[in-house]
Amino acid sequence: MRFFSKVSEMIWDRFEASGHDEFFIKKEQAGRLFVNEDIKAIVRQKGRTLIERIILIVITTGIVCGMIVLKKESVLDENGTLARSASGEGDRSYELEVSMADGGQERVSVSVTERELPAERLPELFDKAESRLRQEIIGDNPSLDNVSSALDLVKSIEGTKIRVSWEADEEGFFSDTGRLRMVVSQPEEITLFATLHYFGNSRRIPITVTIVPPPEVVETDAEKRIGILQDAVREADGRDPTSERMILPGEAGGEEVEWREPADTGTWVLGVLGILLAAMVIPQARSSFKDQEKKRREQMERDYPEIISKLILLLTAGETCSGAWKRICKDYLAAKPHMGRRFAYEEMLFSMRELELGRSEAAVYESFGSRAGILCYKRLSALLSRNLRRGSREILTMLELESREAYAARFEAVRKKGEETSTKLLVPMMGMLVIVIAIIVVPAFMGMGI
Repeated sequence: MRFFSKVSEMIWDRFEASGHDEFFIKKEQAGRLFVNEDIKAIVRQKGRTLIERIILIVITTGIVCGMIVLKKESVLDENGTLARSASGEGDRSYELEVSMADGGQERVSVSVTERELPAERLPELFDKAESRLRQEIIGDNPSLDNVSSALDLVKSIEGTKIRVSWEADEEGFFSDTGRLRMVVSQPEEITLFATLHYFGNSRRIPITVTIVPPPEVVETDAEKRIGILQDAVREADGRDPTSERMILPGEAGGEEVEWREPADTGTWVLGVLGILLAAMVIPQARSSFKDQEKKRREQMERDYPEIISKLILLLTAGETCSGAWKRICKDYLAAKPHMGRRFAYEEMLFSMRELELGRSEAAVYESFGSRAGILCYKRLSALLSRNLRRGSREILTMLELESREAYAARFEAVRKKGEETSTKLLVPMMGMLVIVIAIIVVPAFMGMGI
């Protein structure tokens, strides 16, 4: 924390030197919220606290981003290979970017099958594998009797150690990977042959396929390019399925290709969010100061009727305005430990100290109203200043009238606050009503059902 304190102090000194010491909180605002305190010290302390918070957020975000970058392992090594998962762990999928010789760039999902390790299996697995194979090769087609797009000529049966090899399509309708090369104008029936390999055992399976004219779907250039790339990846995947890593193809569709990992945008997004969060500290702090000013105003308006009543009581007892003022301040100082800090009395206390320092009484009252910044206190300061100029004959009458208006305003404020509170309670009350209705209605309907 000492490091943060020193850094924030250095930054704050720069702010002060450049004349931006009111960037976080204005001195006038601090003067209203922290009466009878060192305003310059308050502004400095608040500014340094906010700077420390911003530094902490930025450093924390940087550490998290760094940990993410360090923790992430590169999946593509310098030889252009991808790691296979161990036997039984399933296939792995990688998102890679590829650059082609013609300058095109595509983002391709590369699937790498798991390693095959020797294990003893019962010959009956072939029967189950054949049934599953006939379902898996359908791909996006409705059935083997209605084929209009590529077949999924799988190289292995998922969840088993059985590998599948395919014989070349003599009619030339399908590529080695199952991609449909020709478009027919009428249904055409052909036979494909798949061989299931299970270590030393094998089974040759004839699969009858009916090719039908495809629906009117236009394949985009990007879709064609991705199809060619995926075909090349499947062929590379099937070359050596027992190897620990799969070598990505260096060409696809007769063009040279270059593979690379896509840029990790997650770290950048997190970094930007961290910077935005740090930037939000300033408006959040300013909003907090505005909320404090609102609470100050509400508190001073609540205390106003009480201050007027005390002034009337003391003036009726024969005290002068300044004497009554000082008496109220002394009573506040005695009650402050259990009463708490009250903004209106703090402003009066500030004015009392001005009187003790020899400032004129009229100037002190006018300054009091200006610092309070609330209409009712400005009226009070005007009444007291007028009393000094014209005498005290009408001051009690004017204060009593002001007291009645102050209590009426306080009553109206309490009434509005009660209405706001009752409005906020409507939502939970409606929720409780719905629950009560459900408790009554649901058993009744259940009873009717019985």
